[in-house]
Amino acid sequence: MARRDTIVVARPAGLEGVELLQAVDTHHYFPRHFHDTYCVPVQERGAMVSLYRNRRNVLTPGDVDFLEPGEVHTSWEGDGSGWSYRCLYLDPGFVAFAGLERGDMRIPTLRQLAPHKDGVLFAALQSAHAGLLRTQDEALAGETRLTQAVAALLQKSTATKIASARSGAEPSHVRRVRQYLHDRLEERVSLRALAALVDLNPVYLVRAFRRATGLPPHAYQRQIRINRAQSLLRQGESPAAVAAATGFADQAHLTRAFRNALGITPAAYARAQTA
Repeated sequence: MARRDTIVVARPAGLEGVELLQAVDTHHYFPRHFHDTYCVPVQERGAMVSLYRNRRNVLTPGDVDFLEPGEVHTSWEGDGSGWSYRCLYLDPGFVAFAGLERGDMRIPTLRQLAPHKDGVLFAALQSAHAGLLRTQDEALAGETRLTQAVAALLQKSTATKIASARSGAEPSHVRRVRQYLHDRLEERVSLRALAALVDLNPVYLVRAFRRATGLPPHAYQRQIRINRAQSLLRQGESPAAVAAATGFADQAHLTRAFRNALGITPAAYARAQTA
């Protein structure tokens, strides 16, 4: 649990171009500065005052803002009681990955938006940030949540439609991704690799895959891992060996996923085979 009056920074492993900051009840004054990344503050408690493009903003709980690279800005607490917020620093390459069609090169011109409240967008960004800070066990799930949240943010900040569907043989795309996940069941697979495999925007790929299979790719991967774990347990393999063979981080990770899916632990499932 984060302590009060703290600022922590994290860079999720395997997620290039993403840095996360969490401030809890901070009183820190941020002098004039700029970033070479996009900056996305997500305000959780208290008030933050910022100066950006000669505009004075006050962010209150539930607000989301969006600052472009190279823009000088400053920020400080608004009421003297401290302020808590999460911030995502996103390399332009990651923003393009989340928001553009495959093969497109330039991010559309973004509208200058004042900080705004959008409950769905706030929850998506907050959840993606918190999940990536909390655990790296479900790397594909974390990458998917963040990519979808960033695409939704971009959609609100540009007049150009992004992450749209292109014509093509969608079932073929889905089959290729499904087979890729089966062939690499025990490997750590990224959304970037899946999108490159079928040459689709990642957000559209997730939608197409969910529409065809009923699950997004990360949930589908988790399910085929659990199915394989059941088979190995029935063959007498130990839970620790099964976790290693099916791509789970460790036995505890397997146990959580297995119990969530089936209601019992791997050990209990294994014992039932000899009953």
